[in-house]
Amino acid sequence: MTTAVGLLIVAFSGLLMGSGAWPFKLMRKYQFEHWWLLGMLVGLIILPWTITLSFCPRPIESIGNIPVSAILIGNVFSVGWGIANVLCGICFVRIGVALTGAILAGLGVSVGALVPMVFKGSGLFSGAPSLDSPAGLTVVLGVAIILVGVVLASLAGFGRDRILKKQDPTSGGFLGGLIMTVIAGILSSFMAFVFVYSQGPIVANLSHVQPGSCIDVTIDGKADKYAVGEDGMIELTGIGQIAVGQMSAQKAADTIEAAYASGPQPRDVAITVATGSVAANVAVYALALLGGAFVNLGYALWLMNKNNSWGVLFSSPKEAVLAVIIGVQFCVSVSLTGTGMLLLGTLGASVGWGIQQAMQMTGSQGLGFISGEWRGVHGRPRMQMYAAIAILVVASAIMAYGNTLAKS
Repeated sequence: MTTAVGLLIVAFSGLLMGSGAWPFKLMRKYQFEHWWLLGMLVGLIILPWTITLSFCPRPIESIGNIPVSAILIGNVFSVGWGIANVLCGICFVRIGVALTGAILAGLGVSVGALVPMVFKGSGLFSGAPSLDSPAGLTVVLGVAIILVGVVLASLAGFGRDRILKKQDPTSGGFLGGLIMTVIAGILSSFMAFVFVYSQGPIVANLSHVQPGSCIDVTIDGKADKYAVGEDGMIELTGIGQIAVGQMSAQKAADTIEAAYASGPQPRDVAITVATGSVAANVAVYALALLGGAFVNLGYALWLMNKNNSWGVLFSSPKEAVLAVIIGVQFCVSVSLTGTGMLLLGTLGASVGWGIQQAMQMTGSQGLGFISGEWRGVHGRPRMQMYAAIAILVVASAIMAYGNTLAKS
Protein backbone atom coordinates (compact mmCIF):
# COMPACT_ATOMS: atom_id res chain seq x y z
CA MET A 1 0.00 0.00 0.00
CA THR A 2 2.83 2.39 0.89
CA THR A 3 4.50 1.71 -2.46
CA ALA A 4 1.29 2.39 -4.38
CA VAL A 5 0.81 5.68 -2.53
CA GLY A 6 4.42 6.63 -3.28
CA LEU A 7 3.95 5.89 -6.98
CA LEU A 8 0.78 7.98 -7.13
CA ILE A 9 2.44 10.87 -5.30
CA VAL A 10 5.52 11.06 -7.56
CA ALA A 11 3.34 10.69 -10.68
CA PHE A 12 1.04 13.51 -9.55
CA SER A 13 4.07 15.59 -8.62
CA GLY A 14 5.43 15.21 -12.14
CA LEU A 15 2.15 16.16 -13.78
CA LEU A 16 1.91 19.17 -11.48
CA MET A 17 5.47 20.29 -12.24
CA GLY A 18 5.10 19.73 -15.99
CA SER A 19 1.97 21.89 -16.17
CA GLY A 20 3.26 24.42 -13.65
CA ALA A 21 4.02 27.14 -16.19
CA TRP A 22 0.40 27.50 -17.31
CA PRO A 23 -0.12 30.92 -15.59
CA PHE A 24 2.56 32.55 -17.75
CA LYS A 25 0.45 31.72 -20.80
CA LEU A 26 -2.16 34.14 -19.47
CA MET A 27 0.22 37.05 -18.89
CA ARG A 28 0.34 40.07 -21.16
CA LYS A 29 2.36 42.66 -19.21
CA TYR A 30 4.81 40.52 -17.26
CA GLN A 31 7.98 39.37 -19.00
CA PHE A 32 10.08 36.42 -17.92
CA GLU A 33 11.96 38.29 -15.20
CA HIS A 34 8.80 39.50 -13.46
CA TRP A 35 6.92 36.25 -13.10
CA TRP A 36 10.14 34.37 -12.43
CA LEU A 37 11.11 36.69 -9.57
CA LEU A 38 7.76 36.45 -7.79
CA GLY A 39 7.27 32.75 -8.53
CA MET A 40 10.69 31.68 -7.28
CA LEU A 41 10.56 34.03 -4.27
CA VAL A 42 7.37 32.29 -3.15
CA GLY A 43 8.35 28.76 -4.21
CA LEU A 44 11.94 28.74 -2.96
CA ILE A 45 11.91 31.07 0.04
CA ILE A 46 8.57 32.21 1.46
CA LEU A 47 6.52 29.01 1.33
CA PRO A 48 9.13 26.38 2.33
CA TRP A 49 10.49 28.51 5.18
CA THR A 50 6.97 29.30 6.43
CA ILE A 51 6.18 25.57 6.54
CA THR A 52 9.52 24.73 8.19
CA LEU A 53 9.29 27.35 10.91
CA SER A 54 5.58 26.77 11.56
CA PHE A 55 5.31 22.97 11.57
CA CYS A 56 8.72 21.59 12.60
CA PRO A 57 9.01 21.49 16.43
CA ARG A 58 11.76 23.72 17.80
CA PRO A 59 13.02 24.50 14.29
CA ILE A 60 15.91 26.84 15.16
CA GLU A 61 17.34 24.44 17.75
CA SER A 62 16.88 21.49 15.38
CA ILE A 63 18.58 23.27 12.48
CA GLY A 64 21.55 23.92 14.75
CA ASN A 65 21.96 20.14 15.24
CA ILE A 66 22.21 19.39 11.51
CA PRO A 67 25.74 18.68 10.24
CA VAL A 68 26.94 21.65 8.20
CA SER A 69 28.20 19.25 5.52
CA ALA A 70 24.65 18.07 4.75
CA ILE A 71 23.48 21.63 4.10
CA LEU A 72 26.59 22.50 2.08
CA ILE A 73 26.29 19.41 -0.14
CA GLY A 74 22.66 20.23 -0.90
CA ASN A 75 23.44 23.83 -1.73
CA VAL A 76 26.28 22.91 -4.09
CA PHE A 77 23.85 20.76 -6.05
CA SER A 78 21.16 23.43 -5.85
CA VAL A 79 23.39 26.01 -7.57
CA GLY A 80 23.63 23.67 -10.57
CA TRP A 81 19.89 23.13 -10.46
CA GLY A 82 19.37 26.90 -10.18
CA ILE A 83 21.24 27.40 -13.45
CA ALA A 84 19.07 24.68 -15.03
CA ASN A 85 15.92 26.34 -13.74
CA VAL A 86 16.86 29.71 -15.26
CA LEU A 87 17.63 28.07 -18.61
CA CYS A 88 14.33 26.19 -18.38
CA GLY A 89 12.39 29.43 -17.95
CA ILE A 90 14.15 30.98 -20.94
CA CYS A 91 13.44 27.91 -23.06
CA PHE A 92 9.75 28.00 -22.14
CA VAL A 93 9.68 31.28 -24.07
CA ARG A 94 12.05 30.25 -26.90
CA ILE A 95 10.88 26.77 -27.88
CA GLY A 96 7.70 26.33 -25.87
CA VAL A 97 6.61 24.46 -22.76
CA ALA A 98 5.99 21.12 -24.47
CA LEU A 99 9.43 20.63 -26.02
CA THR A 100 11.32 22.15 -23.10
CA GLY A 101 9.58 19.82 -20.66
CA ALA A 102 10.19 16.73 -22.79
CA ILE A 103 13.89 17.22 -23.43
CA LEU A 104 14.76 18.64 -20.02
CA ALA A 105 13.00 15.91 -18.05
CA GLY A 106 14.25 13.12 -20.29
CA LEU A 107 17.90 14.02 -19.90
CA GLY A 108 17.46 14.81 -16.22
CA VAL A 109 16.06 11.36 -15.51
CA SER A 110 19.08 9.65 -17.08
CA VAL A 111 21.47 11.21 -14.59
CA GLY A 112 19.09 11.53 -11.64
CA ALA A 113 17.89 7.91 -11.72
CA LEU A 114 21.23 6.17 -12.26
CA VAL A 115 23.70 8.08 -10.07
CA PRO A 116 22.04 7.20 -6.68
CA MET A 117 22.55 3.50 -7.44
CA VAL A 118 26.27 4.09 -7.95
CA PHE A 119 26.92 6.72 -5.27
CA LYS A 120 24.53 5.86 -2.44
CA GLY A 121 22.46 8.64 -0.92
CA SER A 122 21.79 9.57 2.69
CA GLY A 123 19.33 8.03 5.14
CA LEU A 124 16.99 5.48 3.58
CA PHE A 125 18.67 5.76 0.18
CA SER A 126 22.00 4.48 1.51
CA GLY A 127 20.63 0.95 1.03
CA ALA A 128 19.74 1.37 -2.66
CA PRO A 129 20.39 -1.68 -4.89
CA SER A 130 23.44 -1.55 -7.13
CA LEU A 131 23.24 -0.73 -10.81
CA ASP A 132 23.90 -4.36 -11.82
CA SER A 133 21.17 -5.85 -9.58
CA PRO A 134 17.86 -7.07 -11.12
CA ALA A 135 16.12 -3.95 -9.78
CA GLY A 136 18.92 -1.70 -11.03
CA LEU A 137 18.94 -3.22 -14.50
CA THR A 138 15.17 -2.80 -14.72
CA VAL A 139 15.54 0.89 -13.88
CA VAL A 140 18.26 1.19 -16.54
CA LEU A 141 15.82 -0.32 -19.06
CA GLY A 142 13.18 2.22 -18.03
CA VAL A 143 15.67 5.07 -18.46
CA ALA A 144 16.66 3.79 -21.92
CA ILE A 145 13.02 3.74 -22.99
CA ILE A 146 12.52 7.27 -21.66
CA LEU A 147 15.44 8.41 -23.81
CA VAL A 148 13.70 6.94 -26.86
CA GLY A 149 10.76 9.16 -25.96
CA VAL A 150 13.11 12.15 -25.70
CA VAL A 151 14.48 11.49 -29.19
CA LEU A 152 10.97 11.30 -30.62
CA ALA A 153 9.98 14.50 -28.80
CA SER A 154 13.05 16.27 -30.21
CA LEU A 155 12.25 15.11 -33.75
CA ALA A 156 8.70 16.31 -33.26
CA GLY A 157 10.07 19.67 -32.13
CA PHE A 158 12.22 20.06 -35.22
CA GLY A 159 9.23 19.15 -37.39
CA ARG A 160 7.00 21.60 -35.58
CA ASP A 161 9.65 24.31 -35.96
CA ARG A 162 9.85 23.82 -39.72
CA ILE A 163 6.08 24.06 -40.10
CA LEU A 164 5.79 27.17 -37.92
CA LYS A 165 8.62 28.89 -39.81
CA LYS A 166 6.69 28.42 -43.05
CA GLN A 167 3.69 30.04 -41.40
CA ASP A 168 5.73 32.76 -39.66
CA PRO A 169 9.32 33.26 -40.91
CA THR A 170 10.08 35.50 -37.90
CA SER A 171 9.47 32.74 -35.35
CA GLY A 172 12.46 31.89 -33.12
CA GLY A 173 14.92 29.15 -34.05
CA PHE A 174 14.71 25.79 -32.39
CA LEU A 175 18.40 24.83 -32.32
CA GLY A 176 19.57 27.51 -29.86
CA GLY A 177 16.74 26.70 -27.50
CA LEU A 178 17.51 22.98 -27.85
CA ILE A 179 21.15 23.48 -26.83
CA MET A 180 20.13 25.42 -23.72
CA THR A 181 17.52 22.78 -22.90
CA VAL A 182 20.09 19.97 -23.14
CA ILE A 183 22.37 21.76 -20.66
CA ALA A 184 19.41 22.44 -18.39
CA GLY A 185 18.31 18.81 -18.64
CA ILE A 186 21.61 17.48 -17.32
CA LEU A 187 21.78 20.03 -14.51
CA SER A 188 18.11 19.54 -13.61
CA SER A 189 18.96 16.17 -12.07
CA PHE A 190 20.73 18.09 -9.31
CA MET A 191 17.28 18.78 -7.84
CA ALA A 192 17.03 15.06 -7.08
CA PHE A 193 20.54 15.06 -5.63
CA VAL A 194 19.65 17.89 -3.24
CA PHE A 195 17.14 15.55 -1.60
CA VAL A 196 18.99 12.25 -2.07
CA TYR A 197 22.27 13.38 -0.53
CA SER A 198 20.99 15.84 2.11
CA GLN A 199 17.65 14.56 3.37
CA GLY A 200 18.97 11.95 5.83
CA PRO A 201 20.45 14.22 8.53
CA ILE A 202 18.10 17.13 7.83
CA VAL A 203 14.90 15.09 8.16
CA ALA A 204 16.29 13.14 11.13
CA ASN A 205 16.87 16.36 13.09
CA LEU A 206 13.76 18.29 12.04
CA SER A 207 11.20 15.50 12.45
CA HIS A 208 10.09 14.61 15.98
CA VAL A 209 8.44 11.58 17.53
CA GLN A 210 4.93 12.46 18.66
CA PRO A 211 3.21 10.51 21.46
CA GLY A 212 0.32 8.44 20.11
CA SER A 213 1.88 8.21 16.64
CA CYS A 214 3.46 5.37 14.66
CA ILE A 215 7.13 5.43 13.64
CA ASP A 216 9.35 3.32 11.39
CA VAL A 217 12.44 1.94 13.13
CA THR A 218 15.09 0.34 10.94
CA ILE A 219 17.46 -1.97 12.81
CA ASP A 220 20.46 -3.16 10.79
CA GLY A 221 18.53 -2.70 7.56
CA LYS A 222 15.27 -4.32 8.70
CA ALA A 223 12.37 -1.89 9.07
CA ASP A 224 9.39 -2.35 11.40
CA LYS A 225 6.58 -0.12 12.58
CA TYR A 226 6.27 0.75 16.26
CA ALA A 227 3.37 2.35 18.07
CA VAL A 228 4.35 5.21 20.36
CA GLY A 229 2.27 5.31 23.51
CA GLU A 230 0.65 8.44 24.84
CA ASP A 231 3.45 8.46 27.40
CA GLY A 232 6.03 8.55 24.58
CA MET A 233 7.23 4.98 25.14
CA ILE A 234 7.87 2.20 22.61
CA GLU A 235 8.32 -1.51 23.33
CA LEU A 236 11.42 -3.20 21.88
CA THR A 237 11.74 -7.00 21.94
CA GLY A 238 14.42 -8.09 24.36
CA ILE A 239 14.98 -4.52 25.54
CA GLY A 240 11.72 -3.38 27.06
CA GLN A 241 10.18 0.08 27.04
CA ILE A 242 12.17 3.10 25.88
CA ALA A 243 11.10 6.74 26.07
CA VAL A 244 11.36 8.47 22.67
CA GLY A 245 8.41 10.88 22.76
CA GLN A 246 9.11 14.49 21.75
CA MET A 247 12.65 13.54 20.69
CA SER A 248 13.96 14.29 17.22
CA ALA A 249 14.19 11.20 15.01
CA GLN A 250 17.98 11.42 15.27
CA LYS A 251 17.90 11.59 19.08
CA ALA A 252 15.42 8.70 19.21
CA ALA A 253 17.71 6.59 17.01
CA ASP A 254 20.69 7.38 19.24
CA THR A 255 18.65 6.45 22.33
CA ILE A 256 17.62 3.09 20.85
CA GLU A 257 21.20 2.35 19.82
CA ALA A 258 22.37 3.06 23.35
CA ALA A 259 19.64 0.75 24.76
CA TYR A 260 20.86 -2.11 22.59
CA ALA A 261 24.49 -1.44 23.53
CA SER A 262 23.67 -1.64 27.24
CA GLY A 263 20.90 -4.26 27.07
CA PRO A 264 20.81 -7.82 28.47
CA GLN A 265 22.76 -8.98 25.40
CA PRO A 266 24.84 -5.94 24.45
CA ARG A 267 25.37 -5.43 20.71
CA ASP A 268 26.08 -2.63 18.32
CA VAL A 269 23.26 -1.96 15.85
CA ALA A 270 22.61 0.66 13.17
CA ILE A 271 19.33 2.44 13.85
CA THR A 272 17.31 4.92 11.85
CA VAL A 273 13.94 6.36 12.87
CA ALA A 274 11.40 7.85 10.45
CA THR A 275 8.30 9.72 11.56
CA GLY A 276 6.80 10.48 8.13
CA SER A 277 6.92 14.23 8.73
CA VAL A 278 6.02 16.10 5.54
CA ALA A 279 7.16 19.40 7.06
CA ALA A 280 10.65 17.95 7.61
CA ASN A 281 10.79 16.94 3.95
CA VAL A 282 9.91 20.49 2.97
CA ALA A 283 12.65 21.71 5.30
CA VAL A 284 15.22 19.86 3.18
CA TYR A 285 14.39 22.19 0.30
CA ALA A 286 14.17 25.27 2.53
CA LEU A 287 17.72 24.69 3.78
CA ALA A 288 19.39 23.09 0.77
CA LEU A 289 17.90 25.12 -2.09
CA LEU A 290 19.22 28.47 -0.89
CA GLY A 291 22.03 28.34 -3.47
CA GLY A 292 19.53 27.69 -6.24
CA ALA A 293 17.29 30.45 -4.93
CA PHE A 294 20.20 32.90 -5.10
CA VAL A 295 20.81 32.00 -8.77
CA ASN A 296 17.15 32.26 -9.76
CA LEU A 297 16.35 35.46 -7.90
CA GLY A 298 19.67 37.06 -8.82
CA TYR A 299 19.12 36.44 -12.52
CA ALA A 300 15.60 37.88 -12.43
CA LEU A 301 16.80 40.99 -10.57
CA TRP A 302 19.67 41.42 -13.04
CA LEU A 303 17.25 41.28 -15.97
CA MET A 304 14.94 43.83 -14.38
CA ASN A 305 17.84 46.22 -13.85
CA LYS A 306 19.17 45.61 -17.35
CA ASN A 307 15.76 46.21 -18.96
CA ASN A 308 14.80 48.96 -16.50
CA SER A 309 11.47 47.18 -16.05
CA TRP A 310 10.85 47.48 -12.32
CA GLY A 311 7.67 49.43 -12.96
CA VAL A 312 6.10 46.49 -14.77
CA LEU A 313 6.32 44.41 -11.58
CA PHE A 314 3.69 46.61 -9.93
CA SER A 315 1.55 47.24 -13.01
CA SER A 316 -0.76 44.22 -12.83
CA PRO A 317 -2.03 42.69 -9.57
CA LYS A 318 -3.69 39.92 -11.59
CA GLU A 319 -0.43 38.84 -13.18
CA ALA A 320 1.34 39.09 -9.82
CA VAL A 321 -1.16 36.59 -8.45
CA LEU A 322 -0.53 34.31 -11.43
CA ALA A 323 3.21 34.48 -10.73
CA VAL A 324 2.60 33.56 -7.09
CA ILE A 325 0.55 30.55 -8.25
CA ILE A 326 3.58 29.36 -10.24
CA GLY A 327 5.64 29.48 -7.05
CA VAL A 328 3.03 27.67 -4.96
CA GLN A 329 2.63 24.94 -7.57
CA PHE A 330 6.41 24.55 -7.76
CA CYS A 331 6.80 24.21 -3.98
CA VAL A 332 3.98 21.68 -3.70
CA SER A 333 5.36 19.59 -6.54
CA VAL A 334 8.90 19.53 -5.18
CA SER A 335 7.69 18.63 -1.68
CA LEU A 336 5.52 15.81 -3.01
CA THR A 337 8.47 14.43 -4.97
CA GLY A 338 10.57 14.07 -1.83
CA THR A 339 7.71 12.50 0.14
CA GLY A 340 6.97 10.02 -2.64
CA MET A 341 10.64 9.03 -2.94
CA LEU A 342 10.76 8.09 0.73
CA LEU A 343 7.53 6.09 0.53
CA LEU A 344 8.98 4.03 -2.35
CA GLY A 345 11.83 2.74 -0.18
CA THR A 346 15.54 2.31 -0.77
CA LEU A 347 15.21 2.57 -4.56
CA GLY A 348 12.84 5.52 -4.27
CA ALA A 349 15.53 8.04 -5.23
CA SER A 350 15.92 6.43 -8.66
CA VAL A 351 12.42 5.15 -9.33
CA GLY A 352 10.66 8.14 -7.78
CA TRP A 353 12.73 10.61 -9.77
CA GLY A 354 12.34 8.59 -12.97
CA ILE A 355 8.55 8.41 -12.76
CA GLN A 356 8.28 12.03 -11.65
CA GLN A 357 10.29 13.16 -14.67
CA ALA A 358 8.35 10.97 -17.10
CA MET A 359 5.07 12.37 -15.81
CA GLN A 360 6.54 15.89 -15.86
CA MET A 361 7.21 15.43 -19.56
CA THR A 362 3.66 14.17 -20.06
CA GLY A 363 2.21 17.15 -18.18
CA SER A 364 4.25 19.64 -20.19
CA GLN A 365 3.06 18.08 -23.44
CA GLY A 366 -0.55 18.36 -22.33
CA LEU A 367 -0.07 22.02 -21.45
CA GLY A 368 1.68 22.65 -24.77
CA PHE A 369 -1.20 21.18 -26.75
CA ILE A 370 -3.88 22.93 -24.69
CA SER A 371 -2.15 26.33 -24.92
CA GLY A 372 -1.87 26.21 -28.72
CA GLU A 373 1.85 25.55 -29.18
CA TRP A 374 0.92 22.89 -31.74
CA ARG A 375 -1.85 24.83 -33.43
CA GLY A 376 -1.56 24.37 -37.20
CA VAL A 377 0.95 21.51 -36.84
CA HIS A 378 -0.28 18.14 -38.13
CA GLY A 379 1.09 14.96 -39.66
CA ARG A 380 4.36 13.36 -38.61
CA PRO A 381 5.40 15.83 -35.83
CA ARG A 382 2.14 15.32 -33.97
CA MET A 383 2.30 11.53 -34.35
CA GLN A 384 5.88 11.54 -33.07
CA MET A 385 4.85 13.50 -30.01
CA TYR A 386 1.90 11.19 -29.32
CA ALA A 387 4.26 8.21 -29.59
CA ALA A 388 6.72 9.89 -27.21
CA ILE A 389 3.99 10.32 -24.58
CA ALA A 390 2.95 6.66 -24.89
CA ILE A 391 6.56 5.55 -24.50
CA LEU A 392 6.90 7.60 -21.31
CA VAL A 393 3.91 5.84 -19.78
CA VAL A 394 5.42 2.43 -20.61
CA ALA A 395 8.79 3.48 -19.15
CA SER A 396 7.10 4.58 -15.92
CA ALA A 397 5.44 1.17 -15.57
CA ILE A 398 8.80 -0.58 -16.06
CA MET A 399 10.45 1.57 -13.40
CA ALA A 400 7.59 0.88 -10.99
CA TYR A 401 8.20 -2.85 -11.55
CA GLY A 402 11.88 -2.31 -10.81
CA ASN A 403 10.91 -0.87 -7.44
CA THR A 404 8.98 -4.05 -6.57
CA LEU A 405 12.11 -6.08 -7.34
CA ALA A 406 14.08 -3.98 -4.86
CA LYS A 407 11.58 -4.86 -2.13
CA SER A 408 11.37 -8.59 -2.92
